[in-house]
Amino acid sequence: MGTNKIKMFGSGPGFSSLLGVMMGIVYFVLIRRLDLSGIKFDINLIGMVLATAVTEELVFSGFAAGYLEKIQEGKAVNLLIIGLMVAIIKVPILLFVYRLGMQEMLGVILFTGASGVINAWIRVETGNVTGSILARVGMNLAVLG
Repeated sequence: MGTNKIKMFGSGPGFSSLLGVMMGIVYFVLIRRLDLSGIKFDINLIGMVLATAVTEELVFSGFAAGYLEKIQEGKAVNLLIIGLMVAIIKVPILLFVYRLGMQEMLGVILFTGASGVINAWIRVETGNVTGSILARVGMNLAVLG
């Protein structure tokens, strides 16, 4: 019965962390396009970035991707499902908080969906969710910072 548990922090924390940092930098550069002038690091920002990154990645890349991997191992559709879940959960925030138009919202949904696929892939490939969390931290810093 112990083999049915979903492992979120299995082997490969070093490789997972390396992939996560690299993807976090890629997300940051894509979002900011190297415009670093508006970055302010305060404790509230760091708390929000870390809390959302850890929560989202434990739920999506950790639990949901791990569960789907147990049902059907190695399927690309699993990653697409995770990407769709990550994108859909952003819709209320995009509509009611940021009040984005349809074109802007579509761009954000596609980007966050793709990041969900990539972050879930990092977790599935390495067996460790640490890299996914670090990648999401980079993305959140670019968006919220």
